[in-house]
Amino acid sequence: MWILSLFASYIGYISTKEYLAFPDVLTYSTGLVSLSLSSFIMFPFCLSGIYGFLKGQRMNDKYQKVAMMTILSGVLLSIVYGFSFKVFFISNINGRGYYSCAGIPSGWMPGMATKYVINKNLCNKNK
Repeated sequence: MWILSLFASYIGYISTKEYLAFPDVLTYSTGLVSLSLSSFIMFPFCLSGIYGFLKGQRMNDKYQKVAMMTILSGVLLSIVYGFSFKVFFISNINGRGYYSCAGIPSGWMPGMATKYVINKNLCNKNK
């Protein structure tokens, strides 16, 4: 599970890095940006599972409270980071002359992503 946590954070990091490179065609999703902080949410779950497996008992209440506060802080931080990055990023790409394509990007669910392009002719091409 901790490998999955680190892998999700890596995917989020790579996606954010790709967005900030400003390619000609990009498909933006706030969920991918928020993934970069997923290890703060998933790692305490992993630790409590490992502790329970090794000790054969529940974690101490003190450690459970710390884990819960870490998880809640990670969720809140992920939401704030995703929203603030979206506001910053959308204003930045609008200033760079990107166009928002109509419709749902190929491979995405409705409402999950938006495709931005430099030239409107690129809207019809799949990335």
